[in-house]
Amino acid sequence: MKLRYKLVIVAFFVTVIDSFIWSTGHYYSKYQHEKERADEAVRNAESATAITRNVLQSLQIINTVIEANQHAKQQIVLESQRTQEDIKVAVADDDCASRHVPAAAADRLRKYANSLRTDSGGTVASKPDY
Repeated sequence: MKLRYKLVIVAFFVTVIDSFIWSTGHYYSKYQHEKERADEAVRNAESATAITRNVLQSLQIINTVIEANQHAKQQIVLESQRTQEDIKVAVADDDCASRHVPAAAADRLRKYANSLRTDSGGTVASKPDY
């Protein structure tokens, strides 16, 4: 074979090998880019899942606290009703229970109650809480 044909064949094989090397580099670069995108998507999904889990846990805690508060309010109302009934029974036959409280004593008691509310940070009974 002539040297010229050998050079053409060698050039052809070098070109083919170079094409394979270039293709490998090109597609590996694309693979790396897609892998980075996929990893980013997984991180975002995990982050969103963690946030959702935290929100659900917070809602469960809030619901538990609300339920406990409602139960406590119901117990307070029941105790108040029992106390009212006990007082009514205790003073049913007492003639002082049907008499009016003197105005001066009632005013003094209101002032005292208002001072207690003001000192504790609550609202004053004579001022509506609108």
